[in-house]
Amino acid sequence: MHVREINTCTRCRESKRQCDKLKPSCTRCLHAGVVCSYSTKDDKYKPPENEDDITLGVPNLSSTPELDGLTALALEARGPSVPQEKPERIIKRRDRASLSCTRCHRLKIKCDKKQPCSRCLRSGHEGTCIYTHKIQKINQTLSPSLPCILAGEDPENVVVTWFLRRRGFSHWRSLLRRIESLSGIGSPPFIKAIREHGEGDCSGDLFLPGNFPFGASERIKYSSLDFVSSLLQASQLECEKYIQAYLQIYQVMYPIVDTDTFLDEVKQYWASPSGVNVCWMAQFLVVLGLGAFATSRGTNPAKEFFFAGEACLAKSPYMFRPTMDSLRTLCLMVVAKQVANATCWALDSCWNVMGIVVRLAMMLSLHHNGTPNHNTPNPTKKCRLRRRLWTLIVYLDIQLSLITGQLSLLPQNALLIQSDDDEPSSPFLTLDDCWHTILPEAFPIISHFLARINYSTDDIGYDEVLQYDIEIRQLMRRIAVVDGNDLLRRTLDIFFRRVLMVLHRQKALHPDAPTSFPTSYWSSLECSLALLVHHQSFTDQIGLQNNKDLVGRPFMLDFFAAALTSCIHLMRQDAPLAATHLSECMIPPRQTILDTLLSCRDIFSREESQSVCIRTGCRLLKAVLEVVPGASAS
Repeated sequence: MHVREINTCTRCRESKRQCDKLKPSCTRCLHAGVVCSYSTKDDKYKPPENEDDITLGVPNLSSTPELDGLTALALEARGPSVPQEKPERIIKRRDRASLSCTRCHRLKIKCDKKQPCSRCLRSGHEGTCIYTHKIQKINQTLSPSLPCILAGEDPENVVVTWFLRRRGFSHWRSLLRRIESLSGIGSPPFIKAIREHGEGDCSGDLFLPGNFPFGASERIKYSSLDFVSSLLQASQLECEKYIQAYLQIYQVMYPIVDTDTFLDEVKQYWASPSGVNVCWMAQFLVVLGLGAFATSRGTNPAKEFFFAGEACLAKSPYMFRPTMDSLRTLCLMVVAKQVANATCWALDSCWNVMGIVVRLAMMLSLHHNGTPNHNTPNPTKKCRLRRRLWTLIVYLDIQLSLITGQLSLLPQNALLIQSDDDEPSSPFLTLDDCWHTILPEAFPIISHFLARINYSTDDIGYDEVLQYDIEIRQLMRRIAVVDGNDLLRRTLDIFFRRVLMVLHRQKALHPDAPTSFPTSYWSSLECSLALLVHHQSFTDQIGLQNNKDLVGRPFMLDFFAAALTSCIHLMRQDAPLAATHLSECMIPPRQTILDTLLSCRDIFSREESQSVCIRTGCRLLKAVLEVVPGASAS
């Protein structure tokens, strides 16, 4: 009977691995530092018993002088006087597959072997994340679980410190304090939030690193502009789609770039890629990153563009010699952090980044109506673009101050650009003109009372609140009567509703607010319900053309604060919910408000697997709804 000839070495055959059959030693044995032996028909493999056997290797080959040198090299590579493990003790490679959880193993996807693993956690299968082997506890640092924790720090202390950080009345934490006093719910939601953040993996919350754009380690691979050029060349076919996605969504909300000029510069870049200003290239890359994020919902291409943009920005002297391109790039990066992350950690870091952007803009004297250089082509357009960029910077700064409860560091005398006496004021003909008319008029009003709410210890009088309310609502009525893009109109309405909700919060949360401060009480409820309606409308548009539901991503904490505010108004069964004497307030019946709140809860529930931050907020909202009369029954 013919016996099949065996060509693989003994070690590869026993471990059932592919062997390249090189002699005198195959690649696997050479890398492992063991002797490679090829058995014949008559002899069987016998494991070496001592160092002499290992040194001799295969007897019938050891006498060859050329092979003595190769054997010596193999022994030298594995190190001197290191005892060789016997082949029987080698761990079988097939055991590695069972280290994954059963779901990841079945789907044949990579598992991080945590309990539960990240994939099961994000997909809502944490309850069925099961391992078939005995899990060994591995000592590891705390940094992977929380991106903000350093070696030696207590995770619980870090999270508690964040919750107890001094914040003004515009932050949603003031709403929780009022809820606790009304319902007697005590501290369980607070303790649950701390435990959730301390035990959860918050590293998955951040699509972009927390230190982006001032130190993300991922930018290192784009230290050379050659790699940046390669990234752009590889994505050239998709660039037009990414740019259009950016222009249709983010440029409408935040007109940071000048569209016509930017598109011309893109054409010039593709015609001559060499010799491009790194500040403009950074701006171009971040625009592509935002467009890729809108197109692919956060997959790898968007990250690569963001990190490459950060690397290009780092090559410019933007910190001591800022330019319009570098300021636009930083503003785009702040928008990217809000859209991609939308968590408390990320928004806190955005507030810090905007502090630097404000100072860089003031270095360029954007807060003054500076006259452009006489050699500058089209100086009137340049001046108008400078004004719009400064308005956008102030707009972003005030937005983040409202969300984080931190003080805006903008000086009062820098909020309103002083125009020349002979220069006509900008007309308000379309909604796009709001960056030159309505918003610059609103900033001094908002900044004045926001600084008092978030920092000052003195209480704002009710008469002052009413005066601020009148001025803000006058601006809102002017916006309502002009034509313009619907997305811009809705984002501006969210901004002003949030401003009014913060303005009236202190008075609206008073126990006798319905009788003592009726305007604040009803305005607070009306604005919170309007924000919840916006939340529903953005969510209902998921999957529609141009992915316009992404517009609501930066306002997630605004919607959360609106939900908590509505809960406070419904805490008492006999709470008044009919403001017939106020023309501004159209308050729906109690059951309609409850249905809106429950719908908001369901929306947050669908997103809670995306991050620990959103999951914590969702559980806090559910705990609050449990004590709202009628909500638990629904």
